[in-house]
Amino acid sequence: MIAAVVVVFAIAMVQEETDPGGVNSNQLANKTTAPLYITTMTHMEGIFGDDVRENVFTRHVTDIRWAMDLFDEYGAKLTIESEGPFAKANTKWGVPILQEVIDRGHGVGTHCDYGYSPNGGANPTTEELTAYAKTVKGLVDALVGAENNLGNSGCTGEADWVVAAAKAGFKFKSGITGIAYLSMPESARAAGWTDEYIREEGYHEGIPPAFEENIYPLPLKDAKDLVPDDDALIVVMGGELGELSSLAEGRSSCFPSCVFKSDDVQKVIDAIKEADRIRDRSRVAHLNMHIPVKLFTKNNEALFRELLSAIKAYADGGTVVWETQLGAYQGYVEWNK
Repeated sequence: MIAAVVVVFAIAMVQEETDPGGVNSNQLANKTTAPLYITTMTHMEGIFGDDVRENVFTRHVTDIRWAMDLFDEYGAKLTIESEGPFAKANTKWGVPILQEVIDRGHGVGTHCDYGYSPNGGANPTTEELTAYAKTVKGLVDALVGAENNLGNSGCTGEADWVVAAAKAGFKFKSGITGIAYLSMPESARAAGWTDEYIREEGYHEGIPPAFEENIYPLPLKDAKDLVPDDDALIVVMGGELGELSSLAEGRSSCFPSCVFKSDDVQKVIDAIKEADRIRDRSRVAHLNMHIPVKLFTKNNEALFRELLSAIKAYADGGTVVWETQLGAYQGYVEWNK
């Protein structure tokens, strides 16, 4: 009996030493602790013109395949979110890369460059926002199936972006930034988030800005506030870390010339540690990083390997779970049944 106790104690000590912190995989499997998901999003922006410039589309296909090969080595997941032009290019140029992304175990979603006028001009109504989101979703659905395309980024602003997303057929949203506060009275926003601040500086920062609030998915019925609703229409997945190459200095300080470096990698690791330290283990938590497609180059391979290797240690130890955006949403729904 004593020998058995010693063996059990030794195993526990090994697990403690090898885990970077937090929960081990057995606890996750036994559902004693809610998972902390980590995801990515890559926006195939409409401005790229993939549907009119075949060479641009071909380069993007090459870059995405390169990234999938690299992420696969570490058990990591990508989510490629497409605007209309990139979806159209899949058909026009005869390369169904979005279906290939699904087939390889990565994720697909819809991105909308619509809903926000940066200069305070006319903004779309909720009905117009719905129509736009539904159109782009239909283009992506036709390539990968509606069941694989339930998430949306973009399409926020002064209109009710929650209602618009739900009516367009989405179940969740990612990439919620300061722009989404514009639909809410200032009394429902974090202190200091005026329209002026949002338009001049905070438009691309994740909200709510308090990290301890941001890491939890939020079920919402409308875009009037960020208070969870029982009769929610969609889930805002939260946990937005920001654009990967801008994490060290802040996007407003370096955009559009942010450079990916080791300091940015450290910011992601610091966020994982902090989220694991402060989170309520009875609730699903989520971290998400925006990786622009332009970063998927051989020149950044060493940095990506540094990032993916570090996250793999936390995933192997059970602290985080790599997922696609859709997988994280489905995990959230399953946990809360």
